[in-house]
Amino acid sequence: IVGGFSMGGGMAMHLAYRFHQDLAGVFALSSFLNKDSAVYQTLKRDERVLPELFQCHGTADELVLYSWGEETNKMLKSLGVSTSLHTFPNLNHELNRTEIEKLKTWILKKLPIEEAKTN
Repeated sequence: IVGGFSMGGGMAMHLAYRFHQDLAGVFALSSFLNKDSAVYQTLKRDERVLPELFQCHGTADELVLYSWGEETNKMLKSLGVSTSLHTFPNLNHELNRTEIEKLKTWILKKLPIEEAKTN
């Protein structure tokens, strides 16, 4: 799994969808891709199974607008990516506890912890 916040999430989407489509998943928090992103061009030519995208965005984000994240989600979904977009009303360009807890749950679902083996 790769992911990040803001531009880190954008970089993670580039890395995963252009170069490492064998990943278990990608997370992008308060992130977006440009409308003419090279990611979209790559996915238009590619028919492999793609990593799932877990995305979170606050509706009050004034640095990376919510509509940009929403458009990124819609575009990736239209290109075959399994996506989830978690919306956080009144959240600015920041993280909150609920967002981190949702991310943790998703990561543990994608990469379950092996239970200790007992003899």
